Amino acid sequence: MWEKVLAVIFQLLLIKVSEAGDIFKIGLSELDSLVNSDQYSSLESILSSSGSLAVTNLPSDYAQAVRNIKRSAPACLEQLKYPQFYLPDGSQRRTFASASDEPEEYPDCIREDSETIAKHLDTVDVLMSRLITSIAGQENLVWKTQEDQSMRNFSTTLYKEHIHVYQPLEGQNDENVYAAPFHTDNGLLLMITPFQEHPLQIKNKMGELVETGELGDDTLLVLVASGLSQWLLKGTKSSSKFFPVPHAVPSLINNISPRTVFARMKVVPMDAFPTNIEAQKMKKRNLFEHFFNGVKNSASEVCPITKPAYQLALEKSWSTLKTTECSHSEAYCWMNCLELPTTCPQSPVQCINKDAKPCCTDTITEDCENMDQSCRWECKASNHTTDDKFCNGQGTDMYMQGFTASGDAKDACVILLFKSWILDTRAKFGFGCVGVILLGIAIEGLLCLRRELQSRKILLWIRGVARRVSIVLLFALNIGSGYLAMLVAMTYSVELFICMVIGLVMGHAIFNTEAAVGESVDPCCASQAIGHTNDAKQKNAENTKFPPEASCHKSNSTILKQSESGCNDICYENTNFRLGGTVGSFNSSLA
Repeated sequence: MWEKVLAVIFQLLLIKVSEAGDIFKIGLSELDSLVNSDQYSSLESILSSSGSLAVTNLPSDYAQAVRNIKRSAPACLEQLKYPQFYLPDGSQRRTFASASDEPEEYPDCIREDSETIAKHLDTVDVLMSRLITSIAGQENLVWKTQEDQSMRNFSTTLYKEHIHVYQPLEGQNDENVYAAPFHTDNGLLLMITPFQEHPLQIKNKMGELVETGELGDDTLLVLVASGLSQWLLKGTKSSSKFFPVPHAVPSLINNISPRTVFARMKVVPMDAFPTNIEAQKMKKRNLFEHFFNGVKNSASEVCPITKPAYQLALEKSWSTLKTTECSHSEAYCWMNCLELPTTCPQSPVQCINKDAKPCCTDTITEDCENMDQSCRWECKASNHTTDDKFCNGQGTDMYMQGFTASGDAKDACVILLFKSWILDTRAKFGFGCVGVILLGIAIEGLLCLRRELQSRKILLWIRGVARRVSIVLLFALNIGSGYLAMLVAMTYSVELFICMVIGLVMGHAIFNTEAAVGESVDPCCASQAIGHTNDAKQKNAENTKFPPEASCHKSNSTILKQSESGCNDICYENTNFRLGGTVGSFNSSLA
């Protein structure tokens, strides 16, 4: 027993005397021994200072599978027409993506090798999960989902797998630009196969470059991602024990072969949230979806110190690569996964707007168009026209450039109130316009119905509490339909706005032309007052027949006189009053 422990310690000492600039290496069997014997203090120091290590001496079938997939994947993904994208240095990347909760079958041409690599990734995943649990503490790594309230831990996470093939373009590479600039992934843990001819660049906590070019094919790189310390362990003392690793892919040189890597990232469901003691102190659940997609809440904006200085610097210089891929027929463009064109499966694609200007993507972050719903993927060297389309197929609930007329194939399609109501054809748009007109008419009809009910002109058999409840419900419908009309106008669609006005005008003409004028023309607020009090009293005053002037004469010579407001009867005293009706000079006071 003691001999085994001493042997492990001796092996660790040999590991630690490795050259300072190289990544920390540990054999698979040594890692297994350390985890099983709880002798992990050296590894804890490594994960907190550099956040990365290389697991070496994996079985020979793993090394052979890594070599095979390097040779086969470029032609395989190209033959199967997986989408390719331009990177900042001018190179291209093709990607196969899969996930444990939504698995995709590996392509037949690389299936056997992919399954072999995945099998050994499972082994390392189990060991790293046990190691991280021992370092951080089981109680700090617990989480739940909103759908399923059962307690989970770090070992019960999901994962996403990518097979990336980077292809240099002859004469178009810029060696001063990264193919993928320095960034940290938003998952929990990243495992990636090495590529000696074009190694991954890594930085430690001191900002120093860590070499990975000497790693063999029997090695697996393990990198700590930001989700572990800044989401799952946020607020706990253990969060400082894991350093999220900035890493980058340098520009590909023209004379090298395509760069192929197999990567797996540990994640949790998007509706997951931490349930450790520190997380329970927070008033709001910290959903993984918000962190994973880079959504900033008000707390992180007001107190940016919650993010390390190096992370803030990275975010300022470059918006990190999306750590999750869209489906195989889509790619990230502007702020969404947009459909890729099917007319150019062998050609590169680009994300541009209606003016042919480049839009921001996961790799184009400067001198690009943002907040532009006309962005879409197009073949880079294509003259394909989309004039036969009603819109570009992507939905928007508000045009950002102001009022926009529909029918331009390069513009986004209007989403009418609900995300499934995308008006992407002329027929749908026509039905939408008719529906908006009917909505306007219904709003005015509801106003009329409520007015008649409250003035007791209809449904006289409804009395007491039932009548009052009916009036309140009608008021709720008025307000709700009014705000729906407001949301329609806020789409900034010219046609829908005009239809909304037409519907309200038609409804007013049908139901409310004889009604009292309200104080607001806003559909959500108009005619909340059923009638003006003074209007009714004025009408009563006009129909009142006053008695003869002498009837108001009393012993003190007083007269009953209607005030100008028509609301109060006031009797004025007049000492010079004469029955003939002629009024001379007088002194009056209120009787």
